[in-house]
Amino acid sequence: MWTALLAMASCTPCHEAIVRSFERTGMGRSMTAPVAEALPSQAGRHGQQNWAVAWRRDGLEHRVGGETRRMAWAVGSGHEGKSYLWRAGDALFQSPLAWYSKRGSWDLSPGYAAGAEIDFLRPVTADCLFCHAGSSRPVPGSLHRYAAIPQPGIHCERCHGDGAPHAADPKRGNIVNPVRLAPAARDSVCEQCHLSGAARVPLPGKTFADFRPGMVLEEVFSVYLPVTAKAFKVVSHAEQLAESECAKASGTRMWCGSCHDPHGEPAEAESWYRERCQSCHANARPHGERCAECHMPRTAASDGGHTAFTDHRIRKPGPAAVPVAVTGLRAWREPEAQWRARGLGLAYAGAGDLQRAFPLLRETRGDGEAQSALGLVYLRAGRTEEAVAVLEQAVRAEPRHSSRRLNLAAALLAAGRRERAKAEAEQAIALEPLLRDAYVLLAEIEPRRAAYWRARFETELRK
Repeated sequence: MWTALLAMASCTPCHEAIVRSFERTGMGRSMTAPVAEALPSQAGRHGQQNWAVAWRRDGLEHRVGGETRRMAWAVGSGHEGKSYLWRAGDALFQSPLAWYSKRGSWDLSPGYAAGAEIDFLRPVTADCLFCHAGSSRPVPGSLHRYAAIPQPGIHCERCHGDGAPHAADPKRGNIVNPVRLAPAARDSVCEQCHLSGAARVPLPGKTFADFRPGMVLEEVFSVYLPVTAKAFKVVSHAEQLAESECAKASGTRMWCGSCHDPHGEPAEAESWYRERCQSCHANARPHGERCAECHMPRTAASDGGHTAFTDHRIRKPGPAAVPVAVTGLRAWREPEAQWRARGLGLAYAGAGDLQRAFPLLRETRGDGEAQSALGLVYLRAGRTEEAVAVLEQAVRAEPRHSSRRLNLAAALLAAGRRERAKAEAEQAIALEPLLRDAYVLLAEIEPRRAAYWRARFETELRK
């Protein structure tokens, strides 16, 4: 990968060793071609469905029941495991089968419910791909269409910004060094991918890919956290670190880079991290050589597919915090005042808390995304005419947004306007031919033609 990066003028020859080392880190391996791997073939059963993984001459195949798909990408560094993506036209889907490194076996991908039927139709959205691909160019207004093949792996620009000026004239002032940024901007470089929260809400007209190193995260999107939940999540490292006594005592001095070298993984990890601890705790009396073993134990994650991840709360040895009920959401850092009601309202709507979402979204009706969410709140409350009116405004704000047209179609059907509902659902398909839920809705609108709509979707998948 490093040669491609140098060709893009991202890094100068004096940085070749760094780039070579970076390619071996988790970020450098965040997305790869599966043909480069040598994982075993395996077969299994989930409920009434048989599944299998097999290597063929042209790559890796996953099979569930009678469906077989060839995998285009492996997502994840492989330290804990990998998920897999396949392509249909310009759309990306996730396989229900994943590799778990610690167990050395294949199993269901995270998020697939035990007992439920599995298929190959989970869409891979732009916000998901953002943290794994160097670039992906999602089609505006689509759910999972991409104008270009994703560029594998995270590369230098994700943390250092545009490298062209630095390649042309290497000097300190024309490249972003996160260490030299103000704390919030410095931390945002890591938080763009390592702070998931309960919801991530872009500002109007923004996408996650608009973030550039040197910005504060809230210039592009805000992250909303559960107020009281203690469940351990895979990508909430920044939130966990902020809860630690070490980070609190440091003021703003401690950050991810205090312990992690993003340019290379240490050859002797135990001694490396012990030295990081002792740089602040020189007078501590350790009970062993592995500080992290007791204070940062590997913990089962609520969204990690039956595996364990390092707990960044740097806590005292003992039982982990017991998960408690979520009583609300809060912003990690508040956005500008004009966006606060909108952001929190969209976060609550995404979390399914319609009662809290409603009054907040009503304050921001002029925004298309907020209108779309408010329309769904009306629809779920049975206020169909109000839903139709608001969702029509959302579609007018962005006519080529397939999901907004689909939502409008659902509201029209609920209001008894079948012909208009059918027209909107067909418009959604014209914009995004593999928008599965549009075919499901059309089958509901025209139950006598349900088999036709299922067959039409299958035909689109095979193109």
